[in-house]
Amino acid sequence: MKVMVLRNTPYIPALGTSLQKGSEERIPRIYAQILEELGYVEILDKVPSTQELTKLRFSHIQQRTMLMKLDDYFYISISNMIAKLEEKAKKEADITLLRIVERAKEDFNEIHNIRIANILRAIQFRSLDTVLKFLTIEERTLATSLYKLLECWLQKYTLLR
Repeated sequence: MKVMVLRNTPYIPALGTSLQKGSEERIPRIYAQILEELGYVEILDKVPSTQELTKLRFSHIQQRTMLMKLDDYFYISISNMIAKLEEKAKKEADITLLRIVERAKEDFNEIHNIRIANILRAIQFRSLDTVLKFLTIEERTLATSLYKLLECWLQKYTLLR
C-alpha cells in the first residue's frame, strides 16, 4: 500500500527499516493502517467514494457475465469506508448520511454477488484460469479454495479420478 511518511519512524523490525519524513513508500496494508493510526503516515491509495461505488455497480450490472479488474483489497477498502461512514452517521445522527450508507451497502452487495456468481461459474466449468487475472486478492483466495474443495469432492464422490 502506498503511503506518504509524515514524520520519521523508529526502526520497524517487520519492515527491516525506518521510514523517513517526506518519502513515499509501499508497505503492507496492515502496517500502513497501524502507522496511519499512530500519525506516522498518510495512506495514498484511493478508496472509491459512494458515488464511484454506484457507478461500479452499474458497470457490473451492464456487464454481468464479464469480470472487470478491481483494485486489490477492494473488499477491505469498501468495508472500512462503509463502516466509517456508518459510524459518522450514527455519531452525528445524520439521516441523509445513513441513507447514503444503506445505498452503499446495497451497491456493495450487488457487486460482490455478481462477482461471486462469475467466480462460481468459472469454477463449475473448470475455467478459473481465465478469470484469475480479473480477481482481487480476496477473490483469488476464495476462488482457489473453492476450486480445490470441488476437486477434492469430485475425486472422492464421483467417478472423476
